[in-house]
Amino acid sequence: MRKRTLLKRSLLITFIVGTLAIRLAPPEIASVLEGQAIVTEAPTQVLLDVPLLNQMDYPILYNGCEVTSLTMILQYNNVDVSKNDVAAWLPSVPIIYENGLRGNPNDAFVGDITGYDSGFSVYHGPIAVLAANFVSSDRIKDITGSPFEAVIDALNQGYPVWTITSTSYAPVADMEVWQTPTGEVSISYSEHSVVVVGYDDNYFYVNDPYGQKNQAVEKSAFIASWEQFGSQAIYIQ
Repeated sequence: MRKRTLLKRSLLITFIVGTLAIRLAPPEIASVLEGQAIVTEAPTQVLLDVPLLNQMDYPILYNGCEVTSLTMILQYNNVDVSKNDVAAWLPSVPIIYENGLRGNPNDAFVGDITGYDSGFSVYHGPIAVLAANFVSSDRIKDITGSPFEAVIDALNQGYPVWTITSTSYAPVADMEVWQTPTGEVSISYSEHSVVVVGYDDNYFYVNDPYGQKNQAVEKSAFIASWEQFGSQAIYIQ
């Protein structure tokens, strides 16, 4: 009789402990314990409705793809500003100095953004600083150097992403190295900036400041081009 009583007590304690474990465990663990595991799957496609701006619309920013792409993201975040308003805040450096050194797009815009004089481009660092004139700096996420999965993650959270690629959305053969007052920098005259707005199983989708909204681009070529230009990417949270 005593053995049976001890057995009953042991079973009762086991039942109580097991019940408490289910009730006290975090929801996801409790679901597993109850045979109802929660599985969160990443979406298979995303397409964000980002306003399209054309850098060639008057007043023209002939060399202003980076600023125009940033302005699209700002407008998506309900910032009432034009591409030319944004460009007015961007500092510039000469495209070539008297001593023969070139301007560095990591420092400022190189040359004339309007196209009335020679101009080139600007890279992620000055663009992130520029964005801080319009939204709080803690909202600006410069994920340059991260794997492309970071861009996908931002899209999944509803954030379009400013990027640097080429005009063909594919790797280029005309990369060269400039000597600048602040060090060497790799550049290409085929450099271009677009906003990544979505993806599906086959393509990425970009807003191109040359006037294309939701332009489909081949995935592997786009990633290779993006990496060739230093994996530059920024979004606003």
